Amino acid sequence: MNGILVIDKPSGPTSHDICQHFKRQLGAKKVGHAGTLDPLATGVLILLIDGATKLQSIFLGKDKEYQFTMRLGVETDTYDSEGKVVRENPVQDVILSGAKNLLESLLPQFTGEILQTPPPFSAIKKNGTPLYKLARRGEKVEPAPRKITVYSLEIISPLPLGERVGVRGEVTLKARCSSGTYIRSIAHDLGQLLGCGAHITQLRRLRSEPFGLEDAIVI
Repeated sequence: MNGILVIDKPSGPTSHDICQHFKRQLGAKKVGHAGTLDPLATGVLILLIDGATKLQSIFLGKDKEYQFTMRLGVETDTYDSEGKVVRENPVQDVILSGAKNLLESLLPQFTGEILQTPPPFSAIKKNGTPLYKLARRGEKVEPAPRKITVYSLEIISPLPLGERVGVRGEVTLKARCSSGTYIRSIAHDLGQLLGCGAHITQLRRLRSEPFGLEDAIVI
């Protein structure tokens, strides 16, 4: 059996879990994916079945599009809501001073060809070991910055301006970017520049070229 299957990954399972599920369901010898999604993430996941696994390198380098929600005022070690909280900061000053305008003014720094430092909890390998395994063992992890391209980054839903003191604002953005971009790092770095920290609470891949959600099956 040879083929390509595009699915709308649910939140929870790893990309490897999804591959194993379809390997059993289809009775395939091999099922791989063309670009991993974090367990928290949902959306387009390209599965390559048996002989089609030879195409992996082609799909891995394709552009992606994501929609994500970031929560201000809380930083985690994984840069998303599945991690351990490492710092909490008040955000009322940011919100009351008009965080949407401030956030919009920062977005150009994250567009175009930029250097991005991946999260310490990532699948990037150091001497053959994924960084997330080293981080879980308590080892100090310092990923090297790498070049990526963010073609567009825009706010989809605004922050709740004028909320009462102590409320942690959430904002949803959409990004179109090159392969290898870490959306968790974008959220983390934006939080640092805003001065209150941030982490991802929702992440959805809308496209993994040449496929979009309209091509995906829901499981």
